[in-house]
This record gives sequence, C-alpha cells and structure tokens, in this order.
Amino acid sequence: MFAPRRIDENNRLNSRQRWVVMVMNLLLIFELTLSMYLAQKDPANLTVVFLRTFLPLLATTLVGARILIRRLHSHGAVPLGSSQLKSD
Repeated sequence: MFAPRRIDENNRLNSRQRWVVMVMNLLLIFELTLSMYLAQKDPANLTVVFLRTFLPLLATTLVGARILIRRLHSHGAVPLGSSQLKSD
C-alpha cells in the first residue's frame, strides 16, 4: 500500500550529522526526565513547572541541532528543501 520513499544520495545525512541526531535524541530524553523530576516536587504546580522547564530546553536543543546539522552538511550535497535545476 505505502511504498518507502527513496531518498536521493545528496540529501542523506552524513556520519557527523547522524551523531548530532543521536546526541539530540539523548538530550531530549534527559531534558524530559529532568523536567518531570523537577515538576513532581510541586504537585500543585506540576504542569506550570514542567512547561517552564521543558519548553525552553526543547527549543534550545532543536534549534541547536538544526544549526549543527546544516553546518555539518557535506559540501557536495544539496541542502534539503532546495531544488536542483538541470539544464539540457
């Protein structure tokens, strides 16, 4: 029913970018755990403490990882989202 999408060789992540993704995933798990731990100390304000802790950490991690992934792209690769026009 659904065929896997083919990813062009130029748009695949290189090994350094893959490391950034793995570290980002570990950081997100740690941030979620830390936020839940800090929030459970104050049950009356659990949601507020969780959101005030987790959302800034989440945004910082995602933006930082995105910047690193873009900075570490291979020089021969085409950046994601840009189309390559071929002239005949």
